[in-house]
Amino acid sequence: MSSLTNKQIAHLKSSIKDINKRFNEIQTCSKPNHILFSPGLKVVNHFSSRIGFHSPSSLSDNDTTAYIQKLNLAFRMSQSNSYSITIIADGGVKKSNIALAVTHIWANNYVTKQGYAQTMNIMPIEAKLMAIHISLMLALDNINIHQILVVTNAISAAKYILESRPNPLQKAVLSTTSKLKSFQKR
Repeated sequence: MSSLTNKQIAHLKSSIKDINKRFNEIQTCSKPNHILFSPGLKVVNHFSSRIGFHSPSSLSDNDTTAYIQKLNLAFRMSQSNSYSITIIADGGVKKSNIALAVTHIWANNYVTKQGYAQTMNIMPIEAKLMAIHISLMLALDNINIHQILVVTNAISAAKYILESRPNPLQKAVLSTTSKLKSFQKR
């Protein structure tokens, strides 16, 4: 792009032009060697017995039904414990490239907090990660909570919170991981 004249750029009808213009807006600093991602220092290494990911073992109707029943039971148990909250988080990208992240935080059978964010030029998995991040940041501020149940349709996005893969929302992952470490030490 830097070698093109202004007239050539004006006639360019390619997404390259838009990407070049917005590249710095959508790329953030990536620190894959951050101390929180070092082997043995990750949240998942320190607290592996306290973190679990659950999804249906297959897509069969029987497995899906059993999974839904387990999820309903986990939600009811979480809501009956005054030191537990449930986060329901989802994110997605509309056709207009606007990403939405929505979260509801449940405690004692009521929605106690709601979160909503929107941004542009990110992928659906990153929108889901953003929803989980917002949820956890809202939930981790409550010092009376000792258990958090996260319900999402994006287990792969949830695992980003504990991994060191470079991604555009890595700053969010770092801040969430720092808060998770403090929460796990309670």
